[in-house]
Amino acid sequence: MLRIPAARVLWTVAAVSVLGGCATKGDLRNLQTEIRSLAVRQDSLIAELRRETLSTQDTLRETTDQLFSFRGDISQQLRAIAQGLSELEAMVGENQRGIIGVRDQLANLRRTPVGGGAMGPGAGGGDPMMGPGGDASGGGAGAGGPEELYNSAVGQRNRGSVATARLAFQQFLEAYPNHELAPDAHYALADLMVQENRLEDALSAFQEIPELFPTAERVPESLYRVALIQIELGDEGEAEATLERILNSYPDAAGVTMLAREKLDEIR
Repeated sequence: MLRIPAARVLWTVAAVSVLGGCATKGDLRNLQTEIRSLAVRQDSLIAELRRETLSTQDTLRETTDQLFSFRGDISQQLRAIAQGLSELEAMVGENQRGIIGVRDQLANLRRTPVGGGAMGPGAGGGDPMMGPGGDASGGGAGAGGPEELYNSAVGQRNRGSVATARLAFQQFLEAYPNHELAPDAHYALADLMVQENRLEDALSAFQEIPELFPTAERVPESLYRVALIQIELGDEGEAEATLERILNSYPDAAGVTMLAREKLDEIR
């Protein structure tokens, strides 16, 4: 686009110079050389401009493709987030229904007279939650008493409803602290605290089991869980003492004793 006008100007100047009698053959040769140099420079500029244009077009195409891909990724992420929110809402609804169910069961148990009779809360001088002689074992609670509440808590735990199960086990232990299932309920409650990453609370809960239920079968296993949490918290010295306690005090708990010995060898 620039080459033709430039050439025409130069040739016009040359023609004027010749017609005016002022130009020599050397001047004409110099003028021709300059014209060729300008033409070469112009071709080089045009070629460079074409390369830059092609490069810009390629960059625009790549950017456009990236934008489309990015938009697709965002759309997929938004759909995944929406689906996750829907699932979370469903889980929250299920947990709320479970909590309401557990509360209703506990309320029914508290209204149920001992032995399944028709006595009211004050009749016979006994608390509806108390067993014979004022023992809160709950062994005489009405149909579906402590076992039903315990099984409900286990069911919530097995369904992954951690918060609901924890509330149910807590209510069971409040209502039946001396029931034969109380050690298992206490152990399950401590285990749920571990799942919630409440290690300090879980450690205290596991440590309470040997104190509250010294003859329960859960004691060696509870002590082993205490040792594991102590290791995780960096208290390996305390963990070593706990493991040695298992080996010395509960040699008949074969499975737990073997695990305790292996863990002790590991941390020493």
